[in-house]
Amino acid sequence: MTDRSAARDDLALAVAILAPRGRDAAVAAALLDKVGIASVQARDLPALAGLVGVTIGVALVTEEALVAADEGLLQQALADQPSWSDVPFIVLANGTSRHRSDRAKARIDALQNGVVLSRPLHAEELVRAVRSALKARARQYEARDRMHELQTREAQLHDSEAKFHAIADSVDQMIWSTRPDGFHDYYNHRWYEFTGVPEGSTDGEAWAGMFHPDDQDRTWARWRQSLETGQPYEIEYRLRHRSGEYRWVLGRAKPVRDATGRITRWYGSCTDINRIKVVEEQLQLMLGEMNHRVKNSMAMVHSIVSQTLRQAETLDQARMSIQSRIGIMAQAHDRLVKATWTETAITEVVEAALGPHRMSADRFRVAGPDLALGSKQALALTMALHELATNAMKYGALSVETGHVQVRWDRDDHAEPVGFRLSWQEHGGPTVTPPRRQGFGSRMIEQALAGYFDGIAELDYDPGGLRFELTSPLTGLTQQD
Repeated sequence: MTDRSAARDDLALAVAILAPRGRDAAVAAALLDKVGIASVQARDLPALAGLVGVTIGVALVTEEALVAADEGLLQQALADQPSWSDVPFIVLANGTSRHRSDRAKARIDALQNGVVLSRPLHAEELVRAVRSALKARARQYEARDRMHELQTREAQLHDSEAKFHAIADSVDQMIWSTRPDGFHDYYNHRWYEFTGVPEGSTDGEAWAGMFHPDDQDRTWARWRQSLETGQPYEIEYRLRHRSGEYRWVLGRAKPVRDATGRITRWYGSCTDINRIKVVEEQLQLMLGEMNHRVKNSMAMVHSIVSQTLRQAETLDQARMSIQSRIGIMAQAHDRLVKATWTETAITEVVEAALGPHRMSADRFRVAGPDLALGSKQALALTMALHELATNAMKYGALSVETGHVQVRWDRDDHAEPVGFRLSWQEHGGPTVTPPRRQGFGSRMIEQALAGYFDGIAELDYDPGGLRFELTSPLTGLTQQD
């Protein structure tokens, strides 16, 4: 505490006495001290002006003390008082106002808050006047303290709001708050940045118009439930982005209560979870697709095993055929996994299927554009080409040194719709004779393959060389179930 502030506290409810003539000052001080009222004596007007400057409680002055060359100092001290302060003056005057000059009246009026007591006066009258003035002065100090308290609270509130806004605008979330009745009256900058709407345009109930039409009813119902019960609010909904699209957000809000438990405000946030929702949807689609593909693969394995066992002459022959076919199927799966089960190039599928059967560079003559195949079509074509190549090595063109196979494919832009054609033609092999019964390979080639491509697959046992032809719409190369 400074010396000046300490002086204020000591003089706040004290009486400053200015009575330069005779024993008036001493008598007044003794009289006030007798009733427990503190006082301090001023030797002249400048001294009294100084006491007014440190907010003395009450000033007790004689009329003749106001007549001085430096009375302007007192007027300046009164003018410099804080807005809450109005020092009471008790003026001890000679005679009545009827005998007072205009100049003397003006000096008393300039005190602004003065009471005139005529001398000679009774001690009781003086004490009563001083006590009344001190009581009024005490109310001024109380008003000052309340004003300071309000100013402090206002400054604290302003500082708190400034900190809140700084924090709310620094996070990567949309922050909002409402009155106890749910009226939205605050959004941070992130809200306006995300939505692109003018500031203030979503106050009140206008915020609901930002929701996807399909989400509005359930969102409103959940918000009303929270307002009625005071329970925390949490819901996922689609919010209109500044781009015009709707993005998934997570909305949350909690109430703030006072000491009695009454809700004073709601504070909430919106978190952009659109990327998470998209990933979840993709994951569900992927799981469904994987489930479908695993079932298809298991069905194909079951067919390979059952057909091979039924047609093989010995268990060793069946084992070797099953291993070969499932091995090719596994290789096809490996390629599809690397391609994340999306589309793959037909040239890669053909080369991979024929690679294990190449004895020399000219045994297969392959040509065709680099078209895309879907996962199920790639797997089916791999298996079909493997069966054709295996048959060619056992019985067809690849069973002799002079034989070769032409594999060609192309798109047919003249067809309606645009078509696709793939052919397998064997040359230079033994004379071909139709089989006595249809095995797994031919069923795979003519039935399963055709179904996967939504087309037609035909085997032609031409004596000059086995021919196979697949025709389908171009869309059949990538269509899924």
